[in-house]
Amino acid sequence: MSNQKQTIEKGIIKSIQGNRATVEIIKPDTKECKSCGTCAGIENKSNFLEVNAIPGLVVGQQVTLQIVERSPYKSVILLLILPIISLLIGSLIGQKIHFIYTGSQDIRMLFCGFVFFALSIFAVSMYDKKIRSKKQPHQKIISIDILNNYNLITR
Repeated sequence: MSNQKQTIEKGIIKSIQGNRATVEIIKPDTKECKSCGTCAGIENKSNFLEVNAIPGLVVGQQVTLQIVERSPYKSVILLLILPIISLLIGSLIGQKIHFIYTGSQDIRMLFCGFVFFALSIFAVSMYDKKIRSKKQPHQKIISIDILNNYNLITR
């Protein structure tokens, strides 16, 4: 499930603030660009990424970025399949217990299924917040392109 695709892109440093740099992606005309999710279908507009800055960066430099695309399968399982499984398990548990609403088995199944469904949605949202707080870099600068920085030297 941890299948990752790595893409190499060229970009220009637009701003540096502390240890973060804003990079404008220079988009090539390749078929691989259409399948990548980084640009999200932007055709003529500029695409900016925020990455960790490395020592020696200057505004206007051209850099090479490595972009790691994560596999969507884990997200699909967490968002679609887990709540449905939780709903079914909750319904089965509601069928077996008799202390919630003794008059109707259907209401017990519905109530327990809904509770388990809501708990799974809550658990998925907590997991998502935990993953986002780690701030794992999916894009990073792997090299500074010295040959294309001649205009910085002449300033």
